[in-house]
Amino acid sequence: MSSPSKLRARGIAILPLLLASAACTGPESGYPSLAPRPIESLSLAEPARPAAAPAIADPNALASYAPIIAQARTDDATFQETLKRERETLERGRDASRGSDAWTAAQTSLSRIEAARAPVARALSDLDAARSSAPTEENTGQAVAANQAFEQVQALDEAETTALSGLMPPGR
Repeated sequence: MSSPSKLRARGIAILPLLLASAACTGPESGYPSLAPRPIESLSLAEPARPAAAPAIADPNALASYAPIIAQARTDDATFQETLKRERETLERGRDASRGSDAWTAAQTSLSRIEAARAPVARALSDLDAARSSAPTEENTGQAVAANQAFEQVQALDEAETTALSGLMPPGR
């Protein structure tokens, strides 16, 4: 074993070598600094942009969609009348056994009601296509008009779906 005095003597002998080697790695040695560089302090976040002003609906585009909306409202009224007329038959057929007269009558009534829903669904599809067309892809007056028309007919379609969903016979 080494004595503590021998270890101390070796440590003192190595100390000048360590100091000399530390002096060789100073800033003038050519090694790059590990300090952050100016470019590393720049933010890479997307610059804040002001929100685009919402466009208002183009009156000419609104006028072009008005007949579609009016027809959808007329078709919705027809649906409501058909639903009222067929409601009792649907309700009788809800709990009837499959293949019975009441069940068959309910299926026929359901077909009539679904046929009455088709025009509103078609108008909704046409307006959805208009919203997706090239002139309405950006925030323009035509796009706003197409969206407003779509939302009006979509409300009719959703109301029809809700009205019909509670009357559907089992198994449909």
